[in-house]
Amino acid sequence: MESEGYSCSEDSILRYIKQLRNELGVDVISSRGRNARYFIGTRLLEKEEMKLIIDSVNASNFIEKSIATKMIDKLKSTMSAYDAEDLDRSVLGINIAKAENKKILYNVNIIQEALVKGVQISFDYMGWDKNKKLVKKSERRYNMNPWALIWANDRYYLYGYDIKETDGVLSERNYRVDKLDNIQLSDIPREGKNQFRSFNANTYVSRRMGMFSGKEQVINVRIPESLVGAFIDQFGKRITISEDSEDKLLVTFIAVPSVILLGWLLGLKSVEVVEPQNVKEDIINLLQHNMNFYEEKN
Repeated sequence: MESEGYSCSEDSILRYIKQLRNELGVDVISSRGRNARYFIGTRLLEKEEMKLIIDSVNASNFIEKSIATKMIDKLKSTMSAYDAEDLDRSVLGINIAKAENKKILYNVNIIQEALVKGVQISFDYMGWDKNKKLVKKSERRYNMNPWALIWANDRYYLYGYDIKETDGVLSERNYRVDKLDNIQLSDIPREGKNQFRSFNANTYVSRRMGMFSGKEQVINVRIPESLVGAFIDQFGKRITISEDSEDKLLVTFIAVPSVILLGWLLGLKSVEVVEPQNVKEDIINLLQHNMNFYEEKN
């Protein structure tokens, strides 16, 4: 109090503390003795809850580093000085793929505006070049009917549909929000309302490894029981598991057979694609391509 220019007795301080507790309902906790320390007990967010939030911000791929630092400083400012020190010793966010697009918050904001207004948008889609710079992947503008923001694979994705139908259906599209630039709202109302009614975000994400777009297929594989956990972790408990032989199981799941999925199946080593035939041929061709590549190099 004296450092702030006010003079008061010990009795005054004790009276003020009592008023905070009894009249304002502030949870003031104190120790005993001449060197007693006072602090606010109950806060909007407990320290353990704040740690989880801060760790999530640190670990997030899509939040650029300087933005993450500012957000964490703001979060810590709501805590006591002592709790803030403990938060500094929280889990380290180890993330080598941290986004560098500082427009991420602006992108999210303008996409939310388009979702609220229900209009189409256009944007430039960016990609990394050899100089580690984000540059436009194409000179053409991308156009779409935006319908949702999806958090998947530690990134933000914009989900929606093409502006033109193919065989009477609007094709699904998703784009990484941190790679969007120059987003503009149009005056054209978005389309795809009936399609979006049947959209399930959890199913969509689980069936698209790496969020690759494409046609879903029913895929059957033969695996040892030790790999069941890997398939449940990736596709959920909706997969079908049946006995095949003494040491093998047949697993059926629905997914987009992207090159990422094929590479994942190969990486599990003991997976045999049974059907459909086109997926079986794709994985054989992928193996052959890589074998030829290394044979040429050697």
